Amino acid sequence: MENKFKNYVSIYIRAQSAESGPPLGTILGNLGVNAVKFCKEFNEFTKDFPNFLLLTVHIYIFNDKTFSFNVFEPSLNCVLSLLIREDEENKLFYIMYDDLVKLAKFKFPDLPINKSISLIFSVVKSRGLKVYDAI
Repeated sequence: MENKFKNYVSIYIRAQSAESGPPLGTILGNLGVNAVKFCKEFNEFTKDFPNFLLLTVHIYIFNDKTFSFNVFEPSLNCVLSLLIREDEENKLFYIMYDDLVKLAKFKFPDLPINKSISLIFSVVKSRGLKVYDAI
């Protein structure tokens, strides 16, 4: 017999930080899903993400109360916003070149590094940010 799709939940959860208490446990519990099992699987799945990242998670619940989930990484602008620094003396905002390279590797792992850095650099420039090398 085919396992049919019953419900769908879209929720934001911090990487490595799913807890079976409210509100997540309440939502999943009302749908018949084992919240502890979900949290364990989610936290294991996101163990390589920094724990400050807020991730969009789509949870699919089936008739037999099993589940599957998809995790969507944050947008480029969201992650970039976390890396921006402020030079209070000169009243400008900047990002370090090392952070730009890490972001390029994170967001575009399948592209050659020079192309991914170029993409990130164009977004940084469009936001009016400067790029500084390590001092």
